[in-house]
Amino acid sequence: MRSLGIRAATVLDVEDMATLHATCWDETYRGKLPDSLIDSKRDRMLEIYPKALAEPDGVSYWVALWEGKMVGLASARALGPGHARLLEVGALYILDEYKRRGIGTALLNYAIGSAPCQLWVLDGNDEAIEFYRQQGFEMTGETQSPDIFEGATESLMVR
Repeated sequence: MRSLGIRAATVLDVEDMATLHATCWDETYRGKLPDSLIDSKRDRMLEIYPKALAEPDGVSYWVALWEGKMVGLASARALGPGHARLLEVGALYILDEYKRRGIGTALLNYAIGSAPCQLWVLDGNDEAIEFYRQQGFEMTGETQSPDIFEGATESLMVR
């Protein structure tokens, strides 16, 4: 029997999280986002994760381990008063070879449970859009195009 474990991330996970995050970006976004953005992802996450994990500031980080190997990560943050949704999913990444094993669903449940939530998904990431729809999220029609995406657009989904 295969074993899946999910736990809160710690500063000891920084290297593995940065590598996993960069690998998932390469698997998912190569050809959809600028190569320079993808190629620099690991180094950027090595700068971001240590502080983010040491001083979470309303953000929770979770990692999924499959037989002891880190295969997924998730983050969610509290939006606070004045928002229609209390939580926002910041990241949900699973290595391609470990998808369709229930890991994404389990990570999402740890990160946000059944709370009203929002997230941004890259347009054209049909696999993620379908996954989130299966989890009860719907498109709002609101979009944004961060400058670093060089023209790529992401859409807001809510539940």
